[in-house]
Amino acid sequence: MYDCIIIGGGPAGMTAGIYLARANKKVLLLEGGAFGGQIATTTRVENYPGAGSITGPQLSLDMLSDLQRTSAEIICENCISLDIDGDLKVVKTDSAEYLTKTVILAMGVRPRQINSDMEDRYKLKGLSYSATQEGKAYAGKKVAIVGGGKSAFVDAFYMSEIADTMLIHRTDKFRVTEAEVEEAKSKGIKIIPYHVIRDLQGDDRLEKLVLVNTQTGEETVYDIDGLFISAGRVPNTELVAGVIDLDDSGYIVSDDCRTNVDGVFACGDIRTKDLRQIVTATSDGAICAILAIGAMRK
Repeated sequence: MYDCIIIGGGPAGMTAGIYLARANKKVLLLEGGAFGGQIATTTRVENYPGAGSITGPQLSLDMLSDLQRTSAEIICENCISLDIDGDLKVVKTDSAEYLTKTVILAMGVRPRQINSDMEDRYKLKGLSYSATQEGKAYAGKKVAIVGGGKSAFVDAFYMSEIADTMLIHRTDKFRVTEAEVEEAKSKGIKIIPYHVIRDLQGDDRLEKLVLVNTQTGEETVYDIDGLFISAGRVPNTELVAGVIDLDDSGYIVSDDCRTNVDGVFACGDIRTKDLRQIVTATSDGAICAILAIGAMRK
């Protein structure tokens, strides 16, 4: 029997574990993949207070070390099913079944990939999914943003201040206002509509971007230093679909880290929120821990 089981070992989940353990609660954290979530695949983090300029994997390890110094139990397994309707919640993994008073959902999100085979070759080698976190490394260089929505334009605006920037989209229909499109042009961003990536090339890291025109089939090769895939994120909420309220994009509906199920809380990128950054994830983790402690007293 646990006071709380946390599902997910990103910044939000690890922070919740630290707070709960320091409150002398019996807590278990389950993580079947890499600790750190999205930051584990981030080459450089420069906007997290107190950390200075640090690699994503190192910041993930530092957070994990802080958690390991507490009494929290950590098991490297995926949660495969949940029974969370009653006062006692049942959490199942491939090898065991656990009982808990409360559950914190911190499964995070994953980048929406456009071609996993190509992308996996150059992750952390010139290809990234967050210009605001990793863009500074490409100051004065040539970069490309792929996407046609709000996140793609935010990344393009950010990079245009420090780098030669192009924005690639498969059509000429963007999911932003016309004013934002005009602003992008005024900032010198080269907008390339009706193109998709045919290939990525380079030896040790990304060097060339091969695009194909979706209307004519013509190929164009660009020398490139960095590529940012801004096709959005996919929340890892398959586990709770049909039980926890989700919005149309699959995010857990939660304005205050609570969910529609008593004793179940959500933190980090997995929930509806305006800003998804490391600092807001750790904030959510602390809030969830306090909410869970309150729920245990009822």
